[in-house]
Amino acid sequence: MAQIIGKKETRKLIDMPQALKAIENIFRDRAAEKVRGLPRRRLKGSNKQLNIMAAWHSKWDLLCLRAYAGAGNTITLYNGRSGEIKLVLNAAYLSSLRTGAASGVAAKYLAPRRSEVMGLIGPGWQATFQVEAIVRACGVKQVLVFGRNPKKTRQFIRQMGQALSVELTESSSVGEIKERSDILVLATDSTSPLIDGSNLKDETLIITMGANQPVKHEVSMDLIRRMDLVVTDDIPTAQHDSGDLIAACESGTIGWDDVVPLERIVSSGGPKNHPKRILFQSNGIADEDLAVGRYVLERARRKNLKLRRISEI
Repeated sequence: MAQIIGKKETRKLIDMPQALKAIENIFRDRAAEKVRGLPRRRLKGSNKQLNIMAAWHSKWDLLCLRAYAGAGNTITLYNGRSGEIKLVLNAAYLSSLRTGAASGVAAKYLAPRRSEVMGLIGPGWQATFQVEAIVRACGVKQVLVFGRNPKKTRQFIRQMGQALSVELTESSSVGEIKERSDILVLATDSTSPLIDGSNLKDETLIITMGANQPVKHEVSMDLIRRMDLVVTDDIPTAQHDSGDLIAACESGTIGWDDVVPLERIVSSGGPKNHPKRILFQSNGIADEDLAVGRYVLERARRKNLKLRRISEI
């Protein structure tokens, strides 16, 4: 009998600290080869596009199917032995939560040791999760925010200021963000690079997640060329979806052998000799959906919540 959990219920069952732990653990399990996954695939319809990806965890014996098309966004968990549907989740909140948590985990291991300033370009919905995750993971003291719409930027700052004990300041330019940030996050939908490699701090971590399709770009080839280390959440996914990395590899700026999977960083406790300039490109993968989905399932069981159940789908 399948259980159904909606968006409001998921908010009550998992928060960012719990998501950070779940995502860090799933990358440890990836390194231990306990997880197998299928990269995202896309199918265009008349107006919307269906995106699907999947993962399986050997210890839990759970299969996860993540599927989304427009407002339709679900995580479905199956019993790996019987094929029974265990849980169907509304993933509208969870998908953004786990994307933020992945950045938090990356920042924990890759950010400069004395990171005090986080810069943010693109203060939208996803950015709220990025700020919370990185503030909790790294304890930055100040967040500089730059957006094209000053009104929305100030609204974002007010909202996050009520939620987190950190100084949030509107930045006057992308240039200021680059010059002052120890951790620089781009959370945009841009199709052309927003920053290059000039005027960065000597030690900095760049995190991008908007360039998750071949046609999208957030950073220039010049920036990638200047990085001492390039990391991504999943190389097969990046080879299909990461616009910036695909372009960099096709141009010969870097090769796919130069890109390091995040699980290798997490399992080894961080990079050796800690490179000064690092790029983490996040694509969002089904392993992360499995991690937060399974946590919600277990939490609902522990709390004995009365959930909607469907005997037949």
